[in-house]
Amino acid sequence: MTQISSTPGAPSQKTTLPALFFQTVERHGAKDALLAKVDGRYQAISYREFKRLVESASAHLLSLKVGVGDRVAILSENRPEWLVTDHATLALGGVTVPIYPTSTPEQITYILNDAGVRVIAVSNAELFERISRIRSDVPSLEHVIVFDRDFKPQGQKVQSWTSFIATGASLLESTQSERMRRLEALRPDDLASIVYTSGTTGEPKGAMLTHWNFTSNAITAAELMGIRSSDVQLSFLPLSHVLERAVSYAMVSKGVAIAYAESYDTIAQNLVEVRPTLLVAVPRVLSKVHARTMESLAKDSFFKREAFYMALELGEYFHEVLDAEGRVAFPVSSLYQAADKLVFAKFREKLGGRLRLIVSGAAPLRDEVGQFFRSAGIPVIEGYGLTETAPVLTLNPVHRPKYGTVGQTIPGVTVMIAPDGEILAKGPNIMRGYWNKEEATRETIDAEGWFHTGDIGTLDSEGYLRIIDRKKELLILSNGKNVAPQPIENALMAHPIIEQAAIIGDGRHYVTALLVPAWDVVERMAREAGLTWESRHELLDELSIRERFDAAVASVNAELAPFEQLKRYTLLPTEFSQETGELTPSLKLKRRVIASKFQAQIDGMYAASETRSPVRA
Repeated sequence: MTQISSTPGAPSQKTTLPALFFQTVERHGAKDALLAKVDGRYQAISYREFKRLVESASAHLLSLKVGVGDRVAILSENRPEWLVTDHATLALGGVTVPIYPTSTPEQITYILNDAGVRVIAVSNAELFERISRIRSDVPSLEHVIVFDRDFKPQGQKVQSWTSFIATGASLLESTQSERMRRLEALRPDDLASIVYTSGTTGEPKGAMLTHWNFTSNAITAAELMGIRSSDVQLSFLPLSHVLERAVSYAMVSKGVAIAYAESYDTIAQNLVEVRPTLLVAVPRVLSKVHARTMESLAKDSFFKREAFYMALELGEYFHEVLDAEGRVAFPVSSLYQAADKLVFAKFREKLGGRLRLIVSGAAPLRDEVGQFFRSAGIPVIEGYGLTETAPVLTLNPVHRPKYGTVGQTIPGVTVMIAPDGEILAKGPNIMRGYWNKEEATRETIDAEGWFHTGDIGTLDSEGYLRIIDRKKELLILSNGKNVAPQPIENALMAHPIIEQAAIIGDGRHYVTALLVPAWDVVERMAREAGLTWESRHELLDELSIRERFDAAVASVNAELAPFEQLKRYTLLPTEFSQETGELTPSLKLKRRVIASKFQAQIDGMYAASETRSPVRA
């Protein structure tokens, strides 16, 4: 077995999340803490005001008889009230249960009942109605709090946020002694949150994460990323996902200002408004920025286009030398500084102009995307972890990222590669187990304390981890060959015309794919070619469009072993989404759902002769 232990530097002093929060307030009370768009402009809440809201919310939750260990759920998009409710619950010794706002009523009902939730906070009237419809199916649920300031309470044991905080403020004095007693009694190994996995297969499992799971990870990650109190983060990944949640704790530990994007669709606008220095993103967002930049270059003048390409090549060479030798000598250093000022500065302005670091997680990042941003003066560091590891196990060094890997183990963590290639881990961030699922816990954490990630990977000579694929998602062809679908899917999605890809082949004679076109790119190409069409199906029948997809698939096949190559593919007119059931809330493919939903198209690819010509939906 290959085993890599982390370097020294893990936090030695155990602490809790409330302790971390209140220490930050003491140091940075006057600083901006949380920023959100209100009436068309960003408005800030200071760390001192953040504390006042947390204490008021805690006082009111205490009056609702939220006891030590009681579960409080949050069903909301990202906004200041999310973190306030979270910290207020934790300060009482309560347990936070985050739920994605995109969850179906059935998923919400399952989580509320499994966790035995007593209080739930929701963001708006729409989500309140969703809870109202299932409330009779959740016997444990007693109180509902609605964040939106315009919400008018309806029914018993329902409160608006404004009323909730005002009542809590009036209870501060009468509840102070009990709140202080709870804080002093809180221990790092106490349960802080039950975070339910997305559930790509079967019902979701609730990972039990302690205060020390989160704080050890947050403190370590903040140090590795060089986070400082002058930083500003734009938050848009859902707080219901453990990555953004842990990032928020890391930011709070350093007194960073956290600004919330209005939505995925407004990220570009919000970047310019907030001008963040830090961004935590998923590869899909970064790939879109890269693709659109390269597309816009095609429309620029020859001089501008060639200048950008030359600057990219120079930037890549500059960083190759820097990684190898630790410094870059004249004239390359001066040439890169000139390219940075004349070319890359304009690109960075479109992202707010102050970004100094992007962290990528939750899915594999393509090498060329990472290299593109680093060449342009914004290093992207990729990390790896799971819900059950709170979440970070490995992280690329800021000053020496190795693209194609997810970095080295963080301080305090040990990673081992089992004989079958599975990644195993130990560390202070490993969950206590699965809520109400002892057998699943035993299957995941062995008798020696190793957490089995379910991922297949390798470690290189420098201790950088490379992820191959999910162990359960490896496709076993009828000839016994194993195919890892994710690397092929990522290679396909590297082409601007392909938005999403799902590789098929388990139990089959050969590999095929379901491809979702990037419709904005495809339609632009069609307009430029003078094509007219009445439907997407009609557009996909155009020979010139089919040839573009044939070429993309052929270029990917050229880099694959013969048994991995795509023999057929089908183009789908609509994208995979959470709403239609093909994606989890963390945007992972639900392969079983896809296989069932598109069975006719898949069967058609295998009924057809084994040629490379496309099969179109």
